[in-house]
Amino acid sequence: MQLSRREFIGFTAGLTLTPVPSVLLRAAERLAAGPEEGVLVVLQLSGGNDGLNTVIPFRDPEYQRLRPSLAVRDGDLSLNDAGNASSGAADRPGAADLCYHPRMKALHELYRDGAVAIVQGVGYPNPSRSHFRSMDIWHTARPDREDVATGWLGGIVARHRGRLNALDVGDERLPLALQGEVQVPTLQNLDWVDQLSKPKGREMLQRLQRLNSGERVGEVEKVRALAQATLVDLEKVMELRGRPVPVDYPQSHLADKLKWIGQLIGGGFASRIYYLTHGGFDTHAQQKDAHALLVGQASEALAAFYRHLDALGAARRATVLVFSEFGRRVRENGSLGTDHGVAAPVFLVSKSLRGGLYGAHPSLTDLDEGDLKFHTDFRRIYATVLEDVLRIESAPILSGTYEKLPMFERRARV
Repeated sequence: MQLSRREFIGFTAGLTLTPVPSVLLRAAERLAAGPEEGVLVVLQLSGGNDGLNTVIPFRDPEYQRLRPSLAVRDGDLSLNDAGNASSGAADRPGAADLCYHPRMKALHELYRDGAVAIVQGVGYPNPSRSHFRSMDIWHTARPDREDVATGWLGGIVARHRGRLNALDVGDERLPLALQGEVQVPTLQNLDWVDQLSKPKGREMLQRLQRLNSGERVGEVEKVRALAQATLVDLEKVMELRGRPVPVDYPQSHLADKLKWIGQLIGGGFASRIYYLTHGGFDTHAQQKDAHALLVGQASEALAAFYRHLDALGAARRATVLVFSEFGRRVRENGSLGTDHGVAAPVFLVSKSLRGGLYGAHPSLTDLDEGDLKFHTDFRRIYATVLEDVLRIESAPILSGTYEKLPMFERRARV
């Protein structure tokens, strides 16, 4: 069965540029991530997650008054019982008056085990309620400039070239957070990798290998050279993708992406930074059920990911940072939804954390044009994960020095 030149070029171009980038896979074979090296997984909740219905002041009469339809009155998932006493969460004022959304039971169990930290009231000065501008600010860590083309993670990859690789497990274009001097690859189609593992897919790979093994002359010489490297590297990815997973993941697109990242981390893949998104949080209308579904999916997927890594002995290495570009307004709107706001909570998940609450819940009576006031600059969280997870200096990446949060044990920087 012969493969035409057009088929060959089309197949290898897709193979090389989108699903399995050759340069990254070759790096994985040369430089597997060591068992003690920290890994950062960044989960972006796109659209502006309603933090007020995620970490809920359910006893606050203002919350109930301003949200007659959207207010959650079930306080069963209390935040007054974090398992890590070193966080002091149980002693912080207001912890007994806060709870998770009722659909977040899975993440609440990790919180009780001390594996989840919640930073409340996170934002930045002179906030923007534009999705695009606010996301750019989070992606570049530069609220003072609008012309920044390098993301905070892209800057890390360029500055620590060859030692800190990144991978975007995404559905769209590469996020600004990962852009910079070094091209960070995107893995978009997990089904495609699965199909290659089946008999017909392997037959296709064998045909390509035979076709590509001949003398490299003519107009397809460069394509053949790149394809040959990719075909060799692809075996590593397929082997990791085929490994059994020790936990059951829920059925969702987010869960499948996290499962894939878990397989890569557990297999010693070279990347130490992973980026993925969970969209749909722009809940201007009929928010109640939609938001419950979204936070439920995130909770269940994150808990399965943590259990996966824990079973592989990697739950201390990996830290998940969960953020959204902004929160929502305190008062619900006339469409039974919420409009763009400002301050919101940020979550971190890891076995190496001092879990619990960090910072007070913003006041619901002292508002700024109907919004919660932020008190913790998001760059303090970035500084914390840069220095205590990836173990690198944060000031060159963040263009300034920001006080870390006391979440992790002290670690040496590199």
